[in-house]
Amino acid sequence: MIASDPAAADAFRPWGAEAPPVLALDQLDGPGIDLADLRGNPVIVHFFATWCAPCIEEMASLNALAATAKGNPAILAVNVGEIDARLRNFFRQRPVAFPILLDRDRGAMKAWKVEALPTSFVLDRDLKPALKTEEPLDWASPPVAAALAVLSSSQPRNDQREKETPQ
Repeated sequence: MIASDPAAADAFRPWGAEAPPVLALDQLDGPGIDLADLRGNPVIVHFFATWCAPCIEEMASLNALAATAKGNPAILAVNVGEIDARLRNFFRQRPVAFPILLDRDRGAMKAWKVEALPTSFVLDRDLKPALKTEEPLDWASPPVAAALAVLSSSQPRNDQREKETPQ
């Protein structure tokens, strides 16, 4: 099933999972990436395919976000089941400023219970599930920007701040 309305509501719904599934995949052109290594910043995990028209539109919006956000949130785009050559050709024509991960066997898609493309998940700084959408978003829209700003400005829950000592 493909989410097909590019003018979909620019809003997330809460993602009530206890913890995100493991995500450790090869990168299209680079070393593998493990989601666990990104703890400390919010992370967008975006599932897409190049044959999905709404995914193509949304990729440009995510790239604009990456240019302005400078890694906060981090963005991981997970391609579902396509061959490397097709992806290289696609991104040669539409370069992006974030990693493209390869879900060759659709194992990540299944583990994350993705039922439609595009689907995006937003994790907080502790990599705890926060938000989800199964529709294409304008990542610069006010509701989306506000949701991301809250996650980006919040302190990690496991932050071990130094206690002040009396002088």
